[in-house]
Order: sequence, then structure tokens, then C-alpha cells
Amino acid sequence: MNLSEINFPQTIPELLTIISRENDIQLIGGATTFGYLQATRYLSFSNTIAIVSRIPELHAIHKTERMISYGAACTLSELEHVYPFEYPQPASLLRTIATSAVRNVATIGGHLMYDRSFLSLWPLLACLDAELEFRAASQSHIKNIWYLVDENGKHCAAGNEVLARIRIPLLSIDHIYIKRIGSNIFPGGDGAHLVALASVDRRSINFFRLVLAGTRAFRDFEAEQRITSASIPLSPKIAQNVLHMYSESLRKTNFWNTDLILPLIGQILEDLQR
Repeated sequence: MNLSEINFPQTIPELLTIISRENDIQLIGGATTFGYLQATRYLSFSNTIAIVSRIPELHAIHKTERMISYGAACTLSELEHVYPFEYPQPASLLRTIATSAVRNVATIGGHLMYDRSFLSLWPLLACLDAELEFRAASQSHIKNIWYLVDENGKHCAAGNEVLARIRIPLLSIDHIYIKRIGSNIFPGGDGAHLVALASVDRRSINFFRLVLAGTRAFRDFEAEQRITSASIPLSPKIAQNVLHMYSESLRKTNFWNTDLILPLIGQILEDLQR
């Protein structure tokens, strides 16, 4: 077993300095996925390890009238009573993740950046148009969460950038649908979550998102646009049209089980017709 140099940076600039000078470095937040990333039963460590849990900025939660932002090192337990987990369905989804002991140390940043699949909260935050703030040695930039998805729908790494914060617009959500499909997702199962959110304003749908994510992530932007601005209750004609659009786009991926997923999307559209 090789010996590693362990660093405990106190600020993000200090962390970025360590990253810039090391070729082989591993960042650790809650370390809840560490064991699953080992290729063999013998533990293998990078030459340098940086523990990010002592950086105050990565633990802060800020809220304005229009947005809430979490530091990437906030634990899942720390998010239990903030938006969007104030809603019953997202709160239930959060509680399905491992045990309370694991949620006390697992971080939202590690949850989103786990690159073997899209974990439980990813499709929910994708539906909310979450933005990710990355820091690098010479700059910082903000990317939509879909920045982590490649052209084949798979999770792609963010290089040497450090995820610092997750920003979420504060929306009033009237319809929430969350359904787990298949078996387990973590650490490498074939399960997935189907999440749909809708907001209604003056008898019309002013916001609609539907995301399916597990081993891959899926979203049909055109189908969402077809629903947005439609009257509520949704007309059967529009619902049929949208369901057909999802049928076509899912089949084009040549990955998802349309016989399983389309009836679930049909249920979501039926709820909007009531």
C-alpha cells in the first residue's frame, strides 16, 4: 500500500493551489463512495489526498428571493429542511438514500459528481434547472447541470475543476411526480428515477420538466415546449401528441425500455388533464 500525503485546505484558493501542483490527487468530501471506487479488494490511494470538509464556503447555504444555493460539501442531511426538500415527494426521495448515518456525511457535491451513474437527486435538480458553479485556478464559471451529460446521455467528468456551489431557482411547483424504476442505482445498478415537475399560472402551464436518469440521462426539450403555455386541464389531443413525441425520442436513444416508461409518462400527462 502506498503512503499518501493528506491535505486539509481551509479555503478554495488553497485547495486549487494544491490541485495545480499535484498530478495525482483525490478530493474527498464525505467519502461514502470511496470503497466502491476501488478496483480490487486492496485499497488504492492517490499520492495526494485533499479533504474538503474544512472549507467553510463549501458548507454555506444562501437563499435570496429568487434562488437558493448550497455549498458542494453540504451533507444530504443538512438539506432536509430547505428547498426543494420542503415538498413531501422530494423529502421522501432524499430519505430513500442509504441511511441517516450515511446522509450525515455524504455530500451533495459528491452525489452529483459520482460519474458511474446519475444518483437519486440528479434528475430532481435537473428538472429544477440547477446550475453548478465550478472553480479553476484562473477562473470560475457557472454551467447548467446538463454540462455533466455527454452526447450519449452518460455522465462525464468536469476535468480539474472544483464544484463549489449548486444554485437552484426558487419555483412554485404545483405538480410533482417521482418514480423509481428498476433495481438499485448505487453503486452500479440498472435502476433509474423518472421525475416530472409542473407549475400552473392563471389556468395555463408555465413550467414543465421531465427527466429520466440512471445509467444515462434523458430529456426531450421539444416535448416540454409543447406542453408549456398549454391550458390546464391539458387537452387529450396535446397529451397524445406529447406522449408520441416522448415515444419517438426514447426509441431514438436505443437504450430505454419504452414499454415500461411510456405508461408512466402517460400517468404524468393524465394528472395534468384533471
